[in-house]
Amino acid sequence: MKFIHTADLHLDREFEGLVQETPFQPYHILEKIIDLAISEAVEVVLFAGDNFHQSQPSIKIQNYFVEQLMRLQAYDIQAVIIFGNHDYYRESVYWIDFPDNVTVFKSESVSTQKLTLKTGETLAVSGFSYQHPHLSVNKIVDYPERDDACDYHIGLFHGEFSSESFAPANLTDMLAKDYNYWALGHIHLANQVADNVIYPGTPQGRNKKETTNLVVLGEMAPTGNLIYFRDLAEVHFETLTIDLSACQTLVQALTFIKSNLIDTATFYSLNLENYEAISDNLQEAVDNDELLEELRHGHVIVKLKLMPLSSENGEISKIVVPDLALPTIDLEQVYSLLPHKQEIRSVFEDADFQQEVQDNLTLFASQHFEFGGTLDEN
Repeated sequence: MKFIHTADLHLDREFEGLVQETPFQPYHILEKIIDLAISEAVEVVLFAGDNFHQSQPSIKIQNYFVEQLMRLQAYDIQAVIIFGNHDYYRESVYWIDFPDNVTVFKSESVSTQKLTLKTGETLAVSGFSYQHPHLSVNKIVDYPERDDACDYHIGLFHGEFSSESFAPANLTDMLAKDYNYWALGHIHLANQVADNVIYPGTPQGRNKKETTNLVVLGEMAPTGNLIYFRDLAEVHFETLTIDLSACQTLVQALTFIKSNLIDTATFYSLNLENYEAISDNLQEAVDNDELLEELRHGHVIVKLKLMPLSSENGEISKIVVPDLALPTIDLEQVYSLLPHKQEIRSVFEDADFQQEVQDNLTLFASQHFEFGGTLDEN
């Protein structure tokens, strides 16, 4: 049995930290996953939660999701879907019907669905979907033992090990079920916890922290599994540290920096170091964003930063401003200014949402605010 395992698509989430337009759309990753399923003639595609970034996705993105799933029908490929903490399931917000080739787990209680594949083999899939943004109970204990009446048994699970808020689990409980495979979601970096227990990570990174963009292409047999990881992402985030010690002029520096920007499908964060010979003029070009704008012709530059210069005589050659520490946002006060709806309240109480707001504001501040002589020079 051949399968694809993906998770954390977050289809309605944009790239983060960008201030320039790009021709890339992150949701296109789903089309690439469906293309792979068709080209590899798999029997089933497993979606391990957080298909959407929002608990109430737009009609447009809902329809896009279904349109892509329907492409599998002509090839007799099935799909199995659970919902995670971001897109926790509420039937009232959906404008779509899922196609007949799609099995959807809608309940927060663990259940098992049995599928007959195009090969004639039978597959049992056990799983559950979030109906709330948080789950503090161990759901693995509710998964049944392996169904020996089926050729294969897979566990679909969205959550964390040793977590308190996202279906806390442990590996021992999972392995005790004796499943052929555990398809995990929630962690955005790929992690093969055990031979048959895998987080593929998000297939398309949205920021510079999400660097492993993979899906699992697997082949299951009674004797064991063959597991392959495929990188289908259209773009990747990369942080480069560029040593300018060999550059004695600005011309040399610009030429050398550009020579390191080799891929138009990479979103770069650049750290420049050892630029003593051109420090004054380089500092000015960075401060007024001239260098940044020049490098953005033909490339996506998320951030440009000068690293501190070393000094042989012990004197400080430049003042290094530490990362800006922002105060915690009072989301209760923000909520008081909005319509008092339960949906809005649940979003504002979501720990992931609160952390994301704080992280994004910190990222914005680090990219857009500089210290220098202004009206307030204290």
